Amino acid sequence: MLKRLSAASVAVLCACGPAEVRVGEGKIPKIEGDQTFTLGQYTCGNPITAQGYTVSTRSINGDADCEFTFDQLVEVIRAADYQNIPDLQGASNLVQKVELRVEALAFVDASNNMPLDYNGYVKTLALNVDGQQVADKSTLASLPTTVALTGAALTNIKTRVDARQPASVHATAIMVVPKSPAPPPELKVTYKAQPTVVLGPGNVSLPQ
Repeated sequence: MLKRLSAASVAVLCACGPAEVRVGEGKIPKIEGDQTFTLGQYTCGNPITAQGYTVSTRSINGDADCEFTFDQLVEVIRAADYQNIPDLQGASNLVQKVELRVEALAFVDASNNMPLDYNGYVKTLALNVDGQQVADKSTLASLPTTVALTGAALTNIKTRVDARQPASVHATAIMVVPKSPAPPPELKVTYKAQPTVVLGPGNVSLPQ
């Protein structure tokens, strides 16, 4: 005899579907670009600007080193993506995590296109996304690497996706180099990363 399925049984049956949907390469475009900064006879402690991009500097380690902070707002999901990517059209409250595959991040002497020496010249290096450190010098020196956003960085994107709004993250690269020898007169920062939004089952509040 057929019996009515209980709500718990329905939930079990529904759980048999795909656990997650990955929206990334081929759907969400890569984050990529480069900026060149003319340092010249720069003074550590003064900001440096180029193409609307600002680098702050400060003296550290007893005035022996200079810390460069490269800060940029990076768009992860554009408004048009909600029209062009079917998986995002049903993504409300289903964002489980966001992965960022960092494929390239280099600080280059623009005069000869040679990257700075991570093992020798560059003392420390870190990459932060919305305040979360996602990589350090050891991981950036052996790209590619995939990191998962958590905490505020994840909440920021989840909230924007749920509201069908463009989503951006604050990416900050911090590099420490000695004041002597000075960094190259022209410094180019290049980057390339592939974001992936992972969607999965969400919590649904049923009416009583």
